[in-house]
Amino acid sequence: MKDPRRWLLVLIGLSLLVSVLWLRRQPREKSAHAGCLVHGDCLKAERCLVLPKGDGFASPGLCVDPCEGDLTCPAQFRCDAFFESGGFLLPQGAKGAGSQAVHVCVAGARPD
Repeated sequence: MKDPRRWLLVLIGLSLLVSVLWLRRQPREKSAHAGCLVHGDCLKAERCLVLPKGDGFASPGLCVDPCEGDLTCPAQFRCDAFFESGGFLLPQGAKGAGSQAVHVCVAGARPD
């Protein structure tokens, strides 16, 4: 490799490889109301709501907004209580649901 052009090609190839590897390790932006497995998968203000399947096993959840009442939720959404289970929320009575209620906006008609 005495030819300087070869060294230049090697340096360009290495710099491209380093650039690609550096870009791949950059954190990706989280999107609102995305799918989730735990609260950390959601935006900071959102919570991960997981609804168990009929067999009792949890399925992937959805990031939802906390609320204080039906009027704090968007149209066609209502404020319901769900229960903390470590890293996500579960409905009342679900296996593993804790006792601390967290209110979040879920799709569905309001009772008013």
